[in-house]
Amino acid sequence: MKHIGERIRARRHALAMSQARLAEAAGITASAVSQIESGAIRTLRNDTLARVALALQTTALELTAGLESEPAALPADELRLLESYRQLDAPLKDIALKLVRALKS
Repeated sequence: MKHIGERIRARRHALAMSQARLAEAAGITASAVSQIESGAIRTLRNDTLARVALALQTTALELTAGLESEPAALPADELRLLESYRQLDAPLKDIALKLVRALKS
């Protein structure tokens, strides 16, 4: 049975995300991500788990128990936008997010 760190690592790799990027997105240190993934840290506070799950675009339930929820189908235009965003380097992702936030205002 996989521990939570193995699930986090697998999900992070699936998203082609570095430990540093996950740490930044979840508001934890890169060292903490490394310790979680190695199994040195096996339990997370609920708020930390929620931030990690959000950063990994998944649910806390999937990370803790390996139970996958049925993903919601996205419209084609949203899928294209998401695919384009995922191909950007980190600095450009930040700019894209700022642009989208500015468009919402």
